[in-house]
Amino acid sequence: MDSAELDSWLDRAKSWGEPGGVVSTEGLQDTCTCLGELGNFLKQLHVAMTTWERPAAIMRHLPNIGQFLGRLCHNPAVLACGDACSVLQSCLTALCTDCPQEDIERRAAGWAQKMLRHVITGPSGNTVREAMGYLPSDQHKLALEKAIHALSEDLDQLQQGRRVKTRQAQPCTLHQLSELCLPLVTLPAASTVVEKLLLAGLKGKTGGQELSILFLESVARTQQQVYSNKLVTAAVPLSPAALCALWTLHSPSLEQEVLDMVETVTLDRPYMGTEDMKTLVCSRGLPTACALQPTVNNVTREILRELLQQSAGSPSLLKLLRVFNECFILEVCKLQGEVPTVLHLTYNLQLLPLVHLLILHPAGLSQPTCQEHLKNICKTLQTIQSPVCQDTWTQVTQAGGCQIGPGISCTHEIWLVLVQFGWWYSKACKLLLLSPVPPQSCLQYLACYHLPTSPQQQQGFMSCVLDVASTLHDLLPKIHPKSHDLLYAVSANQQPDSPAQRAVIGQLLMLFLLHSVGGYGIADDVLNMVVGEEDTVTRLAILLDTIEENVNVVGPKTAESLSWVCKNKIAAMLQIISSLQLSVQEQFHTSKDTDRLELDDLNSRCDKLKHLMQELLKPS
Repeated sequence: MDSAELDSWLDRAKSWGEPGGVVSTEGLQDTCTCLGELGNFLKQLHVAMTTWERPAAIMRHLPNIGQFLGRLCHNPAVLACGDACSVLQSCLTALCTDCPQEDIERRAAGWAQKMLRHVITGPSGNTVREAMGYLPSDQHKLALEKAIHALSEDLDQLQQGRRVKTRQAQPCTLHQLSELCLPLVTLPAASTVVEKLLLAGLKGKTGGQELSILFLESVARTQQQVYSNKLVTAAVPLSPAALCALWTLHSPSLEQEVLDMVETVTLDRPYMGTEDMKTLVCSRGLPTACALQPTVNNVTREILRELLQQSAGSPSLLKLLRVFNECFILEVCKLQGEVPTVLHLTYNLQLLPLVHLLILHPAGLSQPTCQEHLKNICKTLQTIQSPVCQDTWTQVTQAGGCQIGPGISCTHEIWLVLVQFGWWYSKACKLLLLSPVPPQSCLQYLACYHLPTSPQQQQGFMSCVLDVASTLHDLLPKIHPKSHDLLYAVSANQQPDSPAQRAVIGQLLMLFLLHSVGGYGIADDVLNMVVGEEDTVTRLAILLDTIEENVNVVGPKTAESLSWVCKNKIAAMLQIISSLQLSVQEQFHTSKDTDRLELDDLNSRCDKLKHLMQELLKPS
């Protein structure tokens, strides 16, 4: 670039008006007539500026460049022209550096940033803007779009330059662009350039290039508390790939993401349905990021395991862990040819055979198939149990009478694997109730699930559960079962100080309510045995959980999922749900401490189920 050519354009710019003052009408007309020519010159100037390594070199070769660019920054016609203004901002960006080596570079960077802010905010008294009917907000929007476009183009050129010249750019370049973007990270319109920077930072990390930590922290702040919004949207929405890059580059943002998710499903919205929870978990792309990035996966699982241990197996957290792992497995299966690799990174090699068995979802499988699968799961548990119990293990009984075998001692790591695939828990309880001879494998599985490190207590647990399941199975065909029969079976076997027995018996009672011929007639008594008379909210939540697990609320309906359906039962269930829903609404309206989101979740689930049941009542 010849300095004489720049001086010629500077003389022309001087004729348009004073620096920082009002541009004359003649100056505006002259500027408008040569905007195309000016734009071409600015592009040539920008190319020349990028060929010099430092801003100091630019100013030595072109000593009047500051005067020229400064006059253009105050020319309304240039600011109103998209192409010219965009290249002007790129020229100003070339004068910025976050690693100044000379005093002139420090002063040039400060001046250029000041001019960039002026171009973005727009001058007052803009004659062109007023003549064209623009409001100040319109001017600001147009200038902002140009700034974002200029940053995006600079980043594209940086990446293209790395590929074409087969050399890596200076480490400060990516750092510099990210810091220039700091004022824009809170604006939704800037999400595209923010995403580009995050993805470029992830690629550049291996080459020694890094984004500004201030930029990463600012982006992370825009993503905080997104779960407080029912739609789970951030102020600046980012794609799953960009979020994955953010969590990989900035681990505190990943920790905050996991904690926000856990807080939402356990404290803010504890009555969320399974399908809604899946939608929430997948909407932020965390399972996808875990499947793609081992670092993200390891940190996420470590946090969830620590929280699960601290909460002593919170039901809400167990449900979240099950849903999260289901979403994770679906994402893993999409990675063709990479499933074994991802599983090896996620689970201990010794546990992989168990994991491969648990991955198969029992939904849609026949009862004999599920029984055989659970038997294989228990056999696998036997092979990896602690050495203390290896000598006392007896082979899982084949067809015939159900015998109570010795317990299986599971390590904490094995137990974590079991709870991550909790859909087999519901299936084991259902098989216990509906099978004429309760399968030994179901009892073994439930014992390992509830008492993993107490094999000496597992025999008593299995004996109690077996007695209750057999009694309830005999009552299934009764048209008018008596509540005292259920009460006797439960009270004769349940130990008040055994949470494990209470949990399984409660699950069996709820399944009895759904699958028995006449159990709906004593629904209130069943709910009283499971929950208690006064806790209306929990009564409704448990009833909804049971029905949702046994009916595909979304997707195709299988013959097995509708095996409990009959019109009298559906009509009775509709009445029970409506009555409980009304009581819950009254309770929420009279209480000042309840959260509206909890009521919204319960109402949404009730409405979906009632709509489904009403459809089933229609003549086929």
